[in-house]
Amino acid sequence: MAIAAASTELLVSAAASLTDAFEQIGAAFARKEKGGVTVRFNFAASGALKQQILAGAPVAVFASAAPREMDELERAKRIEAATRRDFARNRLVLIVPAGSRAGVRDWKDLTGAGIRRIAVASPDGVPAGRYARETLLKRGLWAALQPKLVFGENVRQTLTYVAGGDADAGIVFATDARSEARRVRIAAVAIPGRDHSPIVYPAAVIAGAPNPEAARRFVRFLLSREAQGIFKRWGFSSLTAA
Repeated sequence: MAIAAASTELLVSAAASLTDAFEQIGAAFARKEKGGVTVRFNFAASGALKQQILAGAPVAVFASAAPREMDELERAKRIEAATRRDFARNRLVLIVPAGSRAGVRDWKDLTGAGIRRIAVASPDGVPAGRYARETLLKRGLWAALQPKLVFGENVRQTLTYVAGGDADAGIVFATDARSEARRVRIAAVAIPGRDHSPIVYPAAVIAGAPNPEAARRFVRFLLSREAQGIFKRWGFSSLTAA
């Protein structure tokens, strides 16, 4: 009687905005590995995931929604720097509930009396929140909007506030808005490089990771044609796109 080989498990900590794309990519990677690897994900805000890794969480791969968290782990020598790869870009958008009649068509419309609650991810540990703060600061709106801001623990929670009607508007990544296209609509799009720094997603293998060879293969797979096609279907743009 043949005994099946045990599957290698990879724990990948990834930014919440990667949830839909990474679940498909994880399945595709497992198929490529012919059942020899099982990918398990831990999705949360990039800042929270960074803290977990610094505390010794048994993570194999980290994928962040911004370079800052990866830079901090690299300075702490918690990643294999040679494995670090940028694999996708995103856009920042202003959204409102699909049935909204508040007349929000531009960022300045957020100051209107009809907009009472604006959902933004916490800038302290969530890249989407930092990009949102950058954008509102560049447009001279951050101080004026302070009384209206409602902070989410991650970008998906921020999206849920708007999709569920608990906020009159919100600022999320374009890919998150796309995942709730029936319940939210995009009112305005931020301009990378002018409103905020470019939104780039890096990934790397964690130093001392369990199953490091499989972890390295997973990071390389993110740049494969198959994985890049999945990112594109979920609304991410390639590294060469503007």
